[in-house]
Amino acid sequence: MEKNTFLANLKWRRAEKHFAPGKVNIEPIKKAIINAPSSYGMQPYHVYVITDKELKEKLKPVCYEQSQIDECYALFVFCVYTNLEKRTDQYVKQTGFEHKRESILKYLKWLPTKVGWAKQQAYLALGYGLAAASELKIASCPMEGFIPNKLAKILDIGPELEPCVLLAVGKHTTGYKLETRFRFKDIIEKK
Repeated sequence: MEKNTFLANLKWRRAEKHFAPGKVNIEPIKKAIINAPSSYGMQPYHVYVITDKELKEKLKPVCYEQSQIDECYALFVFCVYTNLEKRTDQYVKQTGFEHKRESILKYLKWLPTKVGWAKQQAYLALGYGLAAASELKIASCPMEGFIPNKLAKILDIGPELEPCVLLAVGKHTTGYKLETRFRFKDIIEKK
């Protein structure tokens, strides 16, 4: 059997459908999200971390009553900036990389959908959060099943941000069959 390695932990990971009660250390997951790569290093997203039980219960109806929402210890809500020109200005001001401003704005103008691009960047951060959780044997579940505008209203998120994906994390539970994964040859092919 493989030892406690990154790849072995990825094999252990699954989309947790139920969580056992109790607290988990989410600090490493937050650090992984912050350090995830993004195009231009711009990080065109903002992440809310919800651990308040009552607030998670309020979110459950707009998340199609999925059990992960209120069973998890922490719910990460990934939102993308809707005004990426403004985010570019924030980025340049924060980093001092004035020389990148025109290049970024030119690139944003070229994109068919700016918010779509921002969502791709948020998914990179989500992936790093998932990888950190699996490395630490913290149960996790990425989730797209929610109504973005209703979730934003409950969380009092303004129009400058759009929720795009959730990450529920908590204690692992047992009692149900692991999800089946496709075989290597069904996914990866050499040309």
